[in-house]
Amino acid sequence: MAATDTANKLNIPFVTHIVANGLLDEQSIAVAAADEFGVPMLDLLAFDLQNCPQQLVDIKLLKRHKILPLYRRKSSLYLAVSDPGNIAALNEIKFHTGLNVEVIVVEDEKLGTAITTLGQRQEKSYAAVHGLENVDLQSIEIDSAQKEESEEQLIGVDETPLVRFINSLLLDAFKAGASDIHFEPYEKTYRVRFRIDGVLHEITRPPIKLTGRLASRIKIMSQLDITEKRLPQDGRIRIKLSKNRRVDLRVNTLPTLWGEKIVLRILDPKITSLDIETLGLEKRQKQHYLQALTRHQGLILVTGPTGSGKTVSLYSGLNILNTSERNISTVEDPVEINIEGINQVSVNCRIGLGFATALRAFLRQDPDIVMVGEIRDLETAEIAVRAAQTGHLVLSTLHTLNAVATISRLRSMGIPAFNLANTISLIIAQRLARRLCEHCKESVELPENSLLGEGFKRQQLPNLQLFRAVGCSLCREGYKGRVGFYEVVPISASLSRIIMGNGDSIQLAEQAKMEGLLNLRESALLKVGLGLTSLEEANRLT
Repeated sequence: MAATDTANKLNIPFVTHIVANGLLDEQSIAVAAADEFGVPMLDLLAFDLQNCPQQLVDIKLLKRHKILPLYRRKSSLYLAVSDPGNIAALNEIKFHTGLNVEVIVVEDEKLGTAITTLGQRQEKSYAAVHGLENVDLQSIEIDSAQKEESEEQLIGVDETPLVRFINSLLLDAFKAGASDIHFEPYEKTYRVRFRIDGVLHEITRPPIKLTGRLASRIKIMSQLDITEKRLPQDGRIRIKLSKNRRVDLRVNTLPTLWGEKIVLRILDPKITSLDIETLGLEKRQKQHYLQALTRHQGLILVTGPTGSGKTVSLYSGLNILNTSERNISTVEDPVEINIEGINQVSVNCRIGLGFATALRAFLRQDPDIVMVGEIRDLETAEIAVRAAQTGHLVLSTLHTLNAVATISRLRSMGIPAFNLANTISLIIAQRLARRLCEHCKESVELPENSLLGEGFKRQQLPNLQLFRAVGCSLCREGYKGRVGFYEVVPISASLSRIIMGNGDSIQLAEQAKMEGLLNLRESALLKVGLGLTSLEEANRLT
């Protein structure tokens, strides 16, 4: 009873406390626990850890509860535990996975070693691919352009443990391949989440008392005003990982009820491919895009929600056009991808440098190609359309649900239908889905009626093979990487007539279908049929 009370006070598992204090050897404890709870026992040394679907549960959660997923059978997840009486931990795993849990008793020390090994293996698999395997906390520093001012602001403030904590989080995010880091304060808790392959995962919960200090440190790194806590701010951090490796972070702060929420967008040029072949466009879709890029004037629009890869799609096109014979200028909020040979401008609303102002300046500098980060208002839309009508190729983005809805959105802004019909040459709508892990994906069979109901065509069914996510040590929850779904609509003469006649989105979609163009759902199902992603991902995004 005393041992139980002590373990509770120290907030550690009962079995760990017993073993650590030498009250019983771990093998005796495992045998006794298996007998008491009537569950099987396993020697972890005889088990191949490569087969563990540990990505079904975040590695931080596994370490906290000292639980290891061994294998999955349909709706049941078999867990290696040293303390089968830890019901709260089992319930949390059940909640996070949505699976029934079955317990297998293992020795405590071997369990801890196995969890540590898997965590290191997961980090190394990503780190090796992207050149991060030799990076450590000591090599992370703010780039020299920002360093002097930041250090001046830190005079007299002893934040060394906090600095190490933030650097550790940054390194973890880089190694995990995260695209965003979210620092979120609440009334009684503070959490940090990483967005990996488009999905948020909770990583840690720092003490709530660190809310203000974490925000101040990040704002200092990004050269923001640490005294201003009432208004949102935007900044940028350049992190130097090694002599030849730098990563940019886009920073945004947002005042909330319990403190400032901060989101860091990771912009790593080393893992951003601008090769149009890697976008995932179907053959005919790629031809339409390349053909639109060869025109000397016109408007190319890429639409989709935030984080759907619009900027990469645009820059893949600009990368093709970037030659010494062309004058290319871009205005973005902010510049996310740096390319030599392209004149790039970041929006700065505080001094009056917006999209419209930059566009007007571009047109006085004899541009061939102009890229506008986003069309947000009528003024920007009018200048972009006018530039496309006067001998310039203009590329931009918009937030709409699909390609044909883009026309309605621009009309609602106030752009006349005849201008749209004569200016827009191509619209691309896109989504980014998680790609199935090639090492652990598992084939699945569905009834014919279900497949037809999902949108597959009857002629596809005989050769159709679907896969589902499982999870292994080389991926996260059965997924690794991203794959794009695209709807590419070149504005044909027939579509132009519908636009001129103020036709609605339904009429435009019907005409696009008659011309044999894939919509987002059809593109998604095509990727599912190729085994690149799961039906669940297609349903989540389309």
